[in-house]
Amino acid sequence: MPQATEDLQLARQWAEDLLVGHNAAKYYMSEQNFVAAYKVDSSFSFIVKGEPFYGHLYGDAAFLDPRCTDIAVIGSFQSPGFEVRGGGFQFWEIETKEASGQIELLSDAEEISALIHGDAPDSSVLPGDPEEIFWGGIRNEFKELVACAVVVKWQSGHHVMASVVTRTQDRGRGYATALSKGIASHAHQLGIPLLGLGVRTGNLAAQRAYEKAGFRKLGAFTNYSRA
Repeated sequence: MPQATEDLQLARQWAEDLLVGHNAAKYYMSEQNFVAAYKVDSSFSFIVKGEPFYGHLYGDAAFLDPRCTDIAVIGSFQSPGFEVRGGGFQFWEIETKEASGQIELLSDAEEISALIHGDAPDSSVLPGDPEEIFWGGIRNEFKELVACAVVVKWQSGHHVMASVVTRTQDRGRGYATALSKGIASHAHQLGIPLLGLGVRTGNLAAQRAYEKAGFRKLGAFTNYSRA
């Protein structure tokens, strides 16, 4: 049986102790949403509130909370009683640095929204989101906005780059890498030491761009219930 806790501070300590160098859990667990965490040997898992429950599992022995019903996995995973799907979700992180790149700070909500709706309509954050810190963008030689992203501060207190969009006809030209470097550089200027981001496992082009920009994969797979 796993060790279990509903104490957020203890859960955070477990995550730090067990997930050395790969602790994406710190971004997700907050006072407002934390439900429970578990550890088995060197494995760690947790659930938070979200549709109604959402969580991460780290390690082969990670405990699956029975309040979750559906698992999206990276790699091979078997668990009786759970619906297991392929795919999954990765989490990446960068230690921000000074002058690693440049961006234009954006304030025109209509311009940002037009790019998002036209080229990445499933983006998680739109202009006006209460968690947003700043929007940044890259323009081409014709002054057209070809890439944008936002930095948000989650309930956990950690910062995440979200809604990373490159105009469809401009993908593969290095804009996503330049944008990511510039976002991280401006975050550093604001005193943000770490910046996370999430990306779907199958989005290899985005992963290559983030790696070139200096992000490193923390790794995760998720389980959640839609009910």
